[in-house]
Amino acid sequence: MLKRIKYVSRFAQLLSAEEIVQLAGNASEKNHRLDVTGILMSSGGMFFQILEGPPKAVEELWAAIERDPRHTDVLLLSSEEGIERRLFPDWGMGAIDLDAQADDRLEPLKAILTAILAQRRSMEELSGVLERAVWREPAGIARS
Repeated sequence: MLKRIKYVSRFAQLLSAEEIVQLAGNASEKNHRLDVTGILMSSGGMFFQILEGPPKAVEELWAAIERDPRHTDVLLLSSEEGIERRLFPDWGMGAIDLDAQADDRLEPLKAILTAILAQRRSMEELSGVLERAVWREPAGIARS
C-alpha cells in the first residue's frame, strides 16, 4: 500500500525556470531511489506538488519539505493512506512550469493555485480573530 500527499507552497524567493527544472531533476533522482513518484507544478511563485510512494518515504520527504527554506506558506491539502495505484507511475518527479506554458487551458490551474493560497490567508486571519476573541474571555464563558 502507498501514501499520497498533495500540498501547495510559495517560493521563499523567486526561482527561475532553470532553477525549477534543476529542482525537479534533483528530486526525481532522489525519488527514484526512494520509490517515490509525483509531479511538481509551479506558477506565479507557487508550487503544487503530489508525492506518492511507500508511506515512510513520503513522510520523510514531507518533513524535509516543511523544513526546506525554499518553501514558505506550506499547506498540506490532503494525505491519503492505503493507495493501491499511483497517479504518476512513470514520473520520478514530473515538472510543469505553468508560467512558461502559453496554453489557455492551463489558466484554470493557475487560478486554482492562487485561490488555495488566498483561502489559506483568509483562514489564518479568521483563526487569529477567533483567538483574540477567546483571549478576551467573553462574558458567560465558564473557565475550567
